[in-house]
Amino acid sequence: MTPTIALPADVRFLLDTLQNGGYEAYIVGGCVRDSILGRIPQDWDITTSALPEQTKALFSHTFDTGIQHGTITVVHNHTNYEITTYRIDGAYDDARHPNAVSFTSRLEEDLLRRDFTMNAIAYHPQVGFRDPFGGRADIARGCIRGVGDPATRFQEDALRMLRCVRFAAQLGFSVEEQTYRALQEHAALIEKISVERIYQELDKLWKAPYPQKLPLLLQSGLLPHIDQTLAQRISEQSPQLMTQLTAVPPRSALRWTLVLQTYTEAEAKALCKKLKFDNTTTRHILTLLRHLLQQPPQTPYTVRKLTGELGVETMQQLLCLQDALYGAETTLHTREILSLVLNAGDCLNLKMLAVDGKQLQQAGVPAGKAVGEMLALLLDDVLHTPAHNHTDYLLARAAQIQAIKKE
Repeated sequence: MTPTIALPADVRFLLDTLQNGGYEAYIVGGCVRDSILGRIPQDWDITTSALPEQTKALFSHTFDTGIQHGTITVVHNHTNYEITTYRIDGAYDDARHPNAVSFTSRLEEDLLRRDFTMNAIAYHPQVGFRDPFGGRADIARGCIRGVGDPATRFQEDALRMLRCVRFAAQLGFSVEEQTYRALQEHAALIEKISVERIYQELDKLWKAPYPQKLPLLLQSGLLPHIDQTLAQRISEQSPQLMTQLTAVPPRSALRWTLVLQTYTEAEAKALCKKLKFDNTTTRHILTLLRHLLQQPPQTPYTVRKLTGELGVETMQQLLCLQDALYGAETTLHTREILSLVLNAGDCLNLKMLAVDGKQLQQAGVPAGKAVGEMLALLLDDVLHTPAHNHTDYLLARAAQIQAIKKE
């Protein structure tokens, strides 16, 4: 009996359209791998014997994605699907992209150019699996193996080495011996890869569910060629870092903060700039690092003050990180206070204060710097005593402060 993959109706429509047009067509790559593993595919990629122009002629809504490499995008039911012609890659001069590609009518030649056997499996519901390199057997035994000669695959595209480690951490797989040797021998090639792509792979790696595979990043020699300081710090943090990473949700800022826990703010900012983090993530990481090693606040006033400064979500993330580093008992008292503060709806910031700058000016506070200073004083009063957060009290308190200043 031919084994099956349950295909979405839209994907089956695309395959049928190509087949009815006289061409071969298969789903291929990660969607096949994930389906075999019982995971939900994120994308459905299709490979076909049809040339790009032939594919475009079969569908009403397409646009060119990488037509020089044989890829066009079909839009069907408001969803984009990439369809790529069987191809053979030419020489790789930049260790990332082929200089040119040539199209082929043979699926096996297309599968040969792919990175790992688990990603070199094609499937059609009528034909079943086309698996010339034993990818299903490698999946069954939890093994990442390069297609053909692994060294050649890594020389073609050096990012595949980092993907190898990332796949190990995402799937819990081991790396086949010859593939691992090739990884070690060609680790320096990772220096040819753009920092943006390296960041994307590292980000996925830190969020992966099998952090016990992270030593591969060091042992293979990859990380020192990405950043020597990061390699040294992570080496010093192992193995506790692997445990810590699983103790927090798989969100970029949280996982990166743990990875960078021994960095100063300046060091972390420099690394974020080097790897071209987006500004929002950089600021979030720096904020968490700034407070990570500090004692959690222990009084209602200090809990309100820090929560107002950080925001409720970031405050809760900080406590989560401190739990991972020091144990849940460290933040237990702080969490209890925070819960009471939030349930009571206590004022935490200027937006929650019962007066604003306009009201203070109407009450006689001079416009400009004096208004900001007065708001800060009133907020501090309310952070100490939440019951004071009433307009009448705060205006009276402002008048009192003004009178004292005039004396």
